[in-house]
Amino acid sequence: MTDETNVPSSDREPGAPVEAARAARAWFAGLLGAYVAEHGSLSLRALERETRAVGMHQPKSTLSDVLGGRSTPSWATIEAVVVAAHRYSGSPGKPELTPWQRRYQRLDDLLAEGRIGRRAASDALVRNQGRTWPRQFGALPEPAAAFLERPRLHLPDGPGRFLLTGNGGVGKTQAAAAYARSRLAQRDLDLLIWVNASTRDTVVSGFVEAAAELVGARPHLRAEEAATQLPSWLAKARRRWCVVLDDLSSPGDLDGLWPPTTEHGSTLITTRRRIDALDRRCTVVEVIPFSPQESLAYLRGVVDPSAGTDAELNALADDLGHLPLALAQVAAYMGNTGRSCREYRDRFVRRDAKLADLVPEEGEGLIEYRRPLSVAWSLSVEASDALRPQGAARPVMHVLSLLDGTGVPGELFSTPAVLALVSGGTAAAAGPGSGPATGPKAAAEDTVHDAVHNLRRYSLLHVDRSPTPADGSGPGALTGGASVRIHVMTQRATRDLLTAPEREDAVAAAAQALLEGWGIADAPARLDRELRSNAFALLRQAGPDLLAPAPHEVLFRMGHSLGDSGQATAALRHFRWLERTVAERFDPDDAISLAARGHLAWWQAKSGDQAGAAAAFKALAEDQARLLAPEHTDLLQTRQSAAVWRGAAGDPASAAAELRSLYALRIRVLGAAHRDTVSNRNHLANFLAASGDHEGAFALHEEAWQEALARQHPGHRDVLRARAAAMRHRGELGDIAGALEALNDLLAVQLEDDPDSPDTLATRAGIAEWTARRGNPRRAAALLEGVLTDRLRVLGPEHPHTLATRLDVARWLTDAGEYGRATAELYALLPEQIDALGADHPSVEVTRAALSRASTQNAAAPTPTDD
Repeated sequence: MTDETNVPSSDREPGAPVEAARAARAWFAGLLGAYVAEHGSLSLRALERETRAVGMHQPKSTLSDVLGGRSTPSWATIEAVVVAAHRYSGSPGKPELTPWQRRYQRLDDLLAEGRIGRRAASDALVRNQGRTWPRQFGALPEPAAAFLERPRLHLPDGPGRFLLTGNGGVGKTQAAAAYARSRLAQRDLDLLIWVNASTRDTVVSGFVEAAAELVGARPHLRAEEAATQLPSWLAKARRRWCVVLDDLSSPGDLDGLWPPTTEHGSTLITTRRRIDALDRRCTVVEVIPFSPQESLAYLRGVVDPSAGTDAELNALADDLGHLPLALAQVAAYMGNTGRSCREYRDRFVRRDAKLADLVPEEGEGLIEYRRPLSVAWSLSVEASDALRPQGAARPVMHVLSLLDGTGVPGELFSTPAVLALVSGGTAAAAGPGSGPATGPKAAAEDTVHDAVHNLRRYSLLHVDRSPTPADGSGPGALTGGASVRIHVMTQRATRDLLTAPEREDAVAAAAQALLEGWGIADAPARLDRELRSNAFALLRQAGPDLLAPAPHEVLFRMGHSLGDSGQATAALRHFRWLERTVAERFDPDDAISLAARGHLAWWQAKSGDQAGAAAAFKALAEDQARLLAPEHTDLLQTRQSAAVWRGAAGDPASAAAELRSLYALRIRVLGAAHRDTVSNRNHLANFLAASGDHEGAFALHEEAWQEALARQHPGHRDVLRARAAAMRHRGELGDIAGALEALNDLLAVQLEDDPDSPDTLATRAGIAEWTARRGNPRRAAALLEGVLTDRLRVLGPEHPHTLATRLDVARWLTDAGEYGRATAELYALLPEQIDALGADHPSVEVTRAALSRASTQNAAAPTPTDD
């Protein structure tokens, strides 16, 4: 057999992901081909016959692509080939599959390395973590100061689902983190995925990040669809994995996303809630406060020996209800201030009397711990606030109490809103990400940084950093992707003690800081996710404040962030709530009410209801026409949206007529070069083409082409893209050679930019289409098979573009006279298409029609000679 040590190296230049993937497939195909040769040198037809005989039928085309190294095999194909060849050779017993599982895992690793080549998020992960196993996704919380091992919290051995439950502050997250660190240290874990599970959105975002790296980036999938790839991958993984879902609020947030139960995997869930639905699916581990012995052991490990006797420390622990979080804060306070246990208890009792009349909030089971924590917090934050720079720690705590305690991005602490709040408005007005800070802005950033550090000294918050910060900064720095964690109970105690003016200032600063965070130029992808999570946390804590006197802009920005992340349905729900809320507070003709309706209609369209969106925009335009001038830009934009979605819903001629009228009006009002006019022209051209008017569409796209040419040289990608769009219409009018020439020129530039981008793959598919229409379907099928190979690798087998490419390959094979092969491909495609898209999807009907045509032609064709 082929030398198994001759594995393609992963130490390659970063610009060669495609070549590395091809080399990996060729290596594996060599191993599989050698196995087939050793067991009888079966022809492809014979091998297909044998796979059918063992109940694992694989089409000849699939076998050809796999053994030729042209496509990535599924495990089902590998198993079928090995079993079929073993049977054909007459070998006794069953073949040993374990070595093939190991080789297949190596192939998967090599292909994963190829997939990361040009994706910034994955590249960052590679720089920080490397491509070796074990791998980790998500920030694992740092151990608490003097973390105390608790033997009775050790989880049962073996795989399974474990639910860590208990009141806030008892150490559930720390217990889960200790479990994960222990398994990593013992080399008992290949993959750790740590996910903030406080909302459905954060679960989806965490799963998407891991799936993009493990399964392969699929840029056109909606976030919910991409997230479901992770459980599917885990179900098949042969490596030991652990998924930690920290701070789960609702079991419904895991619908469709539950990690599977397998012999290789463990799932850990931490939650403050006890729900039967969770208990039934998990092994429950109750996390309770420290025992008196544990409390004493903990305090002895962190406070000065002279701070008090064992009896005094036991009494202090009793005062705090043996709550680990409160003990940590008190220990930090005593260590930083040098106070003895007796002195602290005296202050604790006096402060407790002032807080005795506080009424606990309902609903989270925290009542028995709130008073100790409130007292511990007030003493600790008072001490932090007294450190230099004096008065800075308290406003930072106020803002943090309103945000997502599982991770506030460090970038928020350098936004003008936070700097102004902490520095009393003396920070420079320069926006975030505007370059190195100087003068008042630099001084304000130093003040905020020192305030965070002082709060950290008193265990009121934690600063988590990426594993290897690029800037070399140490713990506590707020650069390089750091995030701040603050416990929910500390947040709760902070909010309880806010005065009305303090709350108003904190809410305004937090909301504005989030907006400014979204305005950071060239921000990493994870920042959008973190800002969205913090915005929804702010909405939960301060919804009425964000709605009065008018809805804060952050309410709209967070909804668009949700939809832009791929969660269009969730965005639609958000804007429905926002529109209803606005309608209750404002007159229907108010500008705020009209704007809310526009945002809602947009996400109605993006979530799939294009006809409903067109009607909503039409109604909005009618109302705006009563209130605004005929040439008002808001009214023109609403009319355009109504036309576009009417055309998308199936009426392109009507859309084109309205867009033509708008185009003339916009040229007169705004000028031909205005971005709204250019957008109008592009939409008009597309709907003219959809209506059959390719002459009119070409004229408009030729304008765009000439404008691009006036700005750039002829070989610039923007010029080539505009030219290709124009020449598509010339192709429809008969100039197929011109369309092909334009597409090939564009492809040459796209291949240099990014050979795996969706635009590059679409251009290649377009070249295949025009090649077939020029009269060479066999060449078109060959070209499209190359596109299919790359779409399988980049997008995955279930992606609609991949499925559509398989259909087009079969169509061109039919036109080329390869009826048998086309029929086999369509038979294989149809059930997979139904699984992925549903039986009623229009593409399924097209496939059925293509299959009927190919099978009819195949039945009428002469029987080919067997190879």
